[in-house]
Amino acid sequence: MSDFLFELGIEEVPVSEIKSISEQLKNKFLTKMNKLGIIGQANETAATNRRFMIHISTLPEKAPDKEEQILGPAKSIAYDKNGNPALPLKKFLESHQISESDLIDIQTKKGDYTGLNKTIQGKNTVDILKEIIPGSLRELSFSKKMLWNQSRIPFIRPIRNILSIFNNQLIKCQFAGIQSSNLIQGHNLLSDEPLEINSIKDYFEKLNKNFVIVREDERREKILGEINEIQEELGINIEIDSELLDYYIYNNEYPVVFMGEFDRKYLELPSEIISTFMIKEKKLHPVYDKQNRLINTFVGISNIPDENKYVAHGNEKVIQATLEDAKFFWENDRKDDFRLLRNKLKNVIFQKDLGNYFEKTERLETLVEFLAGINNKTHLTKNLTEAARLCKNDLVTRMVREFPSLQGIMGGLYLKEANVNEDIWKSVYGHYQPKGFSDEQLDHLGACLLSIADKMDNITGFMQIGIKTSGSTDLYGIRRDANAIIKTIIDMKMNFDLDQLIQFSVECFFNQFSSKENKKEKIDLYGKIKEYFIIRIATVFKDFLNIRFDLVTAIMNTDSLNIYIMVLRAKDVLNMKSTDSIQHLIILHKRLKNIIKGYESYNISEELLTENEEKILFEIFKESKAQIEESILSHQYIKACSTLLEMKPVIDDFFDNILVMAEEEQLKKNRIALLQRIEELLSKIANFSMIQE
Repeated sequence: MSDFLFELGIEEVPVSEIKSISEQLKNKFLTKMNKLGIIGQANETAATNRRFMIHISTLPEKAPDKEEQILGPAKSIAYDKNGNPALPLKKFLESHQISESDLIDIQTKKGDYTGLNKTIQGKNTVDILKEIIPGSLRELSFSKKMLWNQSRIPFIRPIRNILSIFNNQLIKCQFAGIQSSNLIQGHNLLSDEPLEINSIKDYFEKLNKNFVIVREDERREKILGEINEIQEELGINIEIDSELLDYYIYNNEYPVVFMGEFDRKYLELPSEIISTFMIKEKKLHPVYDKQNRLINTFVGISNIPDENKYVAHGNEKVIQATLEDAKFFWENDRKDDFRLLRNKLKNVIFQKDLGNYFEKTERLETLVEFLAGINNKTHLTKNLTEAARLCKNDLVTRMVREFPSLQGIMGGLYLKEANVNEDIWKSVYGHYQPKGFSDEQLDHLGACLLSIADKMDNITGFMQIGIKTSGSTDLYGIRRDANAIIKTIIDMKMNFDLDQLIQFSVECFFNQFSSKENKKEKIDLYGKIKEYFIIRIATVFKDFLNIRFDLVTAIMNTDSLNIYIMVLRAKDVLNMKSTDSIQHLIILHKRLKNIIKGYESYNISEELLTENEEKILFEIFKESKAQIEESILSHQYIKACSTLLEMKPVIDDFFDNILVMAEEEQLKKNRIALLQRIEELLSKIANFSMIQE
């Protein structure tokens, strides 16, 4: 057994792409290896913006041999009338270099054939890896590609080296005109000469000596450790933004924490301006005191040691100049009447095929009014529609033109400075949040409703003009916006049907962009958006809420997309999963569905209940129905199931003694109708027949 080591050396890759590329590489390598019969006992991957590493240990020297049965000519033509090999069989024997005694009889559906058992020698692992390496690299997908050498093979960035070593020997292969070699680059600033690598031990030791920390966990530990030391030494508070931490980890092969300061006078600016600018624009981190007040200090991560403070001083100069600009923008923007900026939005394009931001705010007014209504929050309508009118005004302010990451935040701050109603400015302030399911929770209802409206309008417009998400590509953030809508609904426990909002958003879009009735286009767009949300809801439930696939399938109701109710049902069904009652519900629901499958919905006629068992079941059903429906309406799904299961002995008695498929058609339909009503009650909770026992 031997080790396989691979490294792709590359020019600086955007941090946003690194995790995807690393995961793709690992999956493609392992899938191809498994398919070709070479399986390692352990694997490790690591990545920076300049290298992608895969290490697979205890690989066999060759793939296992395979026994293969080869079909020869049919017996009817294999021999002549004297029983001697005919021409087809002679050619078969000759081509496989075997004698007649090596033949076996093979029976197939088409008749009896001759044939042979042949041992196929497994390929050497080196030869397999020679195929896998270029094949895997060729199949990688990126959001953007470039042509960078004469090979004309598009890739995310120019490749600098391919290291591929098996059993401490170089595997000779090539991709995009780059030949594999055992030379790799160390740190791009702190290492001068290429490093010769002949083993996995070599790889880690030489890179470590040349200021490259290969493993992400070790880089993370170094960063957080140094930050903790600074916090303890100076008595300050640094809450690292998770997205920024990822940036530090993947963008620096030898991360070193540095500190800098800026003039205290800039603390007069709203803290959001300083912190957002630092994090989003300069990849620096603001620092707070123990009372969580912003102070005139920042930390950052350098890719080199900074004993002489050159990096820190350079960042201080940039911060000083930028905060001076921000101070100027803040003072001058407030001299303008923020409300009057809206007309300027007519000159700001939302998207080239989707009009301008003024038109978008008109749609948002209508959408938030509708959202307030279906959430029984009509008392918020006046302030919400005003927030919708004003929420994009900050796009034409000096501050946001210079620092786009402050969108929404600045609108809220300018409205707050103008003493506008709190619900209005807070709605504007937070309406760009959350950005995906993993983001922090919004805590202001107005901001939540405006956020949902804004993101639903984005999705509607982008899907209408044919923008799609596939793989890692989501340039317009459709997936992120959909996840954010789902998160906000769950966080704020919003009890409404998302399906209604989708329909209304489509209607708003066509009312503004089309002068004629486009019924088919509306139906098609509505269908696309709804189908997309069904997929996103299921994915969120599985990936973020950790709900098993079969339970997600069981509680998904595609007629009504009431996400909050789905969560409540999922939690109760999950709690029931650990009890004996779930098995009874699964068996009952499967039996009901099997019987009523394929029949249209029928009405029950009490006069047609002729047998004692069906009369008793009907009476018990009538008595229990109101109680079950009341439990469902109050989201007490476990209680509803308990009431349903109290009927089980009576249902079992019905199944044991009543022939549902009676010869008399009216009796059969009436009995099916009774079972349909019971099944409908069960389905309001979950499709228990989908749950794995």
